Amino acid sequence: MEVYNVHQALKILQEYYITDSIQMVTRWIREGKIKAERSANRKEGWRIYHDDLFEFIEEQRPGLPEVMGVYEWYVENSFSMLANDHREKHNKLDSEEVKGDSTHSEELMKQLMEEKNQLENQLINMQDELNLVYEQITELTVKVQKLEEENAFLIGLYEQMDEMYQELEKKNQQESSNETPKTMERKLKKEMSIEDFKMIFEKVIKGYKSETINYIQQENKLINEIYTLFFNEDGELKNEVIDDGEYICPLTKKKYKKNLRSMLKNAIRTKLEQILNSVDETVLANDSSR
Repeated sequence: MEVYNVHQALKILQEYYITDSIQMVTRWIREGKIKAERSANRKEGWRIYHDDLFEFIEEQRPGLPEVMGVYEWYVENSFSMLANDHREKHNKLDSEEVKGDSTHSEELMKQLMEEKNQLENQLINMQDELNLVYEQITELTVKVQKLEEENAFLIGLYEQMDEMYQELEKKNQQESSNETPKTMERKLKKEMSIEDFKMIFEKVIKGYKSETINYIQQENKLINEIYTLFFNEDGELKNEVIDDGEYICPLTKKKYKKNLRSMLKNAIRTKLEQILNSVDETVLANDSSR
């Protein structure tokens, strides 16, 4: 079986109006569209078997190898048949001339010329038809090559865009994970005036008995004592009260994600319970000493 190198294969592909680009041939080989194998000597490049090459040609131009084969046979053999026919008639003409029949020889020459002209016309018509087919094939080949090049470009562009998208998405995820604590911390409320704190304090103590409330309200320092555990003099939340995007109660050490008021209410209740327990112990001690 005949074996071709890349340049020989390109020449055949040009004859079949498939491509005139050596880059396309090597690309089809890499993609496996044209079966080929590496030569033992790398300098010789690829080896392409005849059947494999024409299998590819048949896929690209269905039926064209057969049409080309018939045409080449017809062109080659038509001239051969014409020559044989001419030879036979020439011999016959010579024989007739020997006999001296000039009238018959003239008719034979006329017939021969007519047949020759008919054959020439048939060949011209067939050549015109083949030229038309070749033009159509060439146009289709150019369109196919352009589409293949555009497709390859779009595939490459898509792969680049997809790679960029993946990298960007990964980068965004990393930045998002890195900035999440800071974002949460920015959303936390960081300031409160003493007046607002007093309003919270008054709402909490309404849940206690009146006599206890009266006792607590006499302790004017209590509100300031609790307030200063959480806030600086300018009303800003102290740094130690915020950790990793969460509130931390300095009294209970309990963490709160977002609700500052809830933490302050619980802190006030805790402080009140401590004071009330202390008051109860004092009362009990006084009663026992009487």
